[in-house]
Amino acid sequence: MPDLSDTDIRLEFIFEDDIIVKGTINRIFAPLVVEEIKSRLPIEGRAAVVRNEMQITLGISKGNAKPTNDVKKGDIAYVPLGDSLCIYLDNMHTYSQVNILGKITTDDDEISQLRKVRRGSLVEIKTI
Repeated sequence: MPDLSDTDIRLEFIFEDDIIVKGTINRIFAPLVVEEIKSRLPIEGRAAVVRNEMQITLGISKGNAKPTNDVKKGDIAYVPLGDSLCIYLDNMHTYSQVNILGKITTDDDEISQLRKVRRGSLVEIKTI
């Protein structure tokens, strides 16, 4: 695992189907969004895979910080348009602008397991 800085927040995403992935988000990328997520942890939400992205509804209603449309496999991003946290399952160009917050730190096979998560499944996001 890469060295963590004091601005990193280590997360674990626990899906209803016994699929668990770990990742890190960093305050430097979008301080207001990351702080809002951190203050609400643990978060329970509903998950759905749409267009090669795992979407988890958050309900924090934040705007864009450093928006982009280009994401890489394993990126964790906040999508203001859908008020959701997304984990990208492939490199892609997004339809709406997103704020990249961090990266999934588990291997590619575990990221690919997210495709098996049923639409509407419960997910818990917590710090580790």
